Amino acid sequence: MKTLPFLLFILLISCSEPARIEGFDSKEWKSDRAGCNGTRQEMQQKFESIRTGLYGRPEKEIIDILGRADGEALMARGQRVFYYYLEPGTQCQKKNFLSEANRAEVRFNALNRVSEITYIRPLSK
Repeated sequence: MKTLPFLLFILLISCSEPARIEGFDSKEWKSDRAGCNGTRQEMQQKFESIRTGLYGRPEKEIIDILGRADGEALMARGQRVFYYYLEPGTQCQKKNFLSEANRAEVRFNALNRVSEITYIRPLSK
């Protein structure tokens, strides 16, 4: 009988709503996988406006908000980086290669929380 409360707790956690940020259309962002359709390019300024609100969030919430990463890298000391392309580039033809197209790099610390978000190049206005 001690496992019943634990199972109920797990069930409640698994039924929680996905993370989201008010005013950011996650569905639209996710629909433009690797930035190949140009939707993310149009959303660059909106992404920039929410960027600081992503700091400190766990990996699961980032996946809820931005979707699966277009690319990923493992760094020293348990850090990871997710890549999200912001514009079309060679990644649209060669799926498993890093492109020179502008991208957001979301860095996670060893506790799997966002510690930094940078761009390859400054965003165009």
